[in-house]
Amino acid sequence: MRTRFGVCQRKRRYASEAEALEVAARADVVLRPYRCALCRQFHLTGRTKGMRVPQFVLDRKKEEESRGA
Repeated sequence: MRTRFGVCQRKRRYASEAEALEVAARADVVLRPYRCALCRQFHLTGRTKGMRVPQFVLDRKKEEESRGA
């Protein structure tokens, strides 16, 4: 699904995937970066279908599992 121009204009842009991942790691909800086809920079999304899971999400899950076990 392509990002529409109006949506792209409203979203914050990040110059690199690493910068977007840094912001996503601090968020209370799971966010993932993607490269926008319109502006060629990175945005964050809460959608998960078909997207790779960032390492910080996997680390959080391992940490939670180890605390619960």
